[in-house]
Amino acid sequence: MAKKVLSLSPLPAEIVKLLIQQVPGVPDFEVIPGNEMSAEELKKAFSEADVVLGDYTFQKKITADVIAVTGNLKFIQQPGAGYQHIDVDACTVRGIKLANTGGANAVSVAEHTIAWGLYLLKNMLHAHISTKSGGWEQMRIKPAELKGKVWGIVGFGRIGRAVAERLKAFQLSRILYFDTYRQVMSVEQDLGVEYAEMNTILGQADIISLHAPLTDATSNMINEGSLNSMKQGAYLINVARAELVDEKALAEAIKKGKIAGAGIDVFSEEPVSMNNPLLGVESEKLLLSPHVAGVTDEASMRIINMATANIARVLKGESPESLVN
Repeated sequence: MAKKVLSLSPLPAEIVKLLIQQVPGVPDFEVIPGNEMSAEELKKAFSEADVVLGDYTFQKKITADVIAVTGNLKFIQQPGAGYQHIDVDACTVRGIKLANTGGANAVSVAEHTIAWGLYLLKNMLHAHISTKSGGWEQMRIKPAELKGKVWGIVGFGRIGRAVAERLKAFQLSRILYFDTYRQVMSVEQDLGVEYAEMNTILGQADIISLHAPLTDATSNMINEGSLNSMKQGAYLINVARAELVDEKALAEAIKKGKIAGAGIDVFSEEPVSMNNPLLGVESEKLLLSPHVAGVTDEASMRIINMATANIARVLKGESPESLVN
């Protein structure tokens, strides 16, 4: 009997099947499109599926209730780094392996991060708005150089390391990083980074970029207290998870000038709600984007190719890569 692959992705099932079939030796299988299914339809589909391709928009949640009805399901592939919409513990209890595509969008997110750092330092949004309206504030824009600054990286996984690698060319005075795991000295030397505790980064960095996963330890790690501890005139960039930052406290910190500004790509409610406190901040040094740091065309192709190749491995009876449980 052909294996069943339940796809929660918005991609057409025909495309998903073609991508999986690119791998030689994949046995017969069918792809069940589940993105438009109701909650009850999804439960039935989960009970019959052998493999699940997750939803990269995070709208289709895989909860303990859904996992409880599974029968033959042995593997869930999330097309992306984040899997906060999936109950990992419930998967583990049921013996269901979960994998992501960590690293597939590292280049895209790292480039977005550094672009925002430069954009904020150079005061580019104000320069654009002023000049387009007929102004000529050549001596009032006051752009700054990245050279000689201190950059703090919070979370030193694939994306954090990709940021550090690209920052080397800018000749910063220091690149600090904080993570639960400290790199070996050879890696630190190669990337030109120094390990530092979080309070040191808060007090010394001119720019802090967040690349940490959402855990109990990282939830709300940037709050009123940590914002007050940041260096005067510093910038915050969040391209990781919205829940790492207290959005209300950040909005107030920018309004009151406690920090110079921020670049935010992720929000506590997506699509972003008009009630979000950040939308009420009138500042040309608050940059917002709709969770696009990692969704370049190039990254999207890497993500879906990695995900479907991993599904092909499982269908062939091989071990999947990038497991998270």
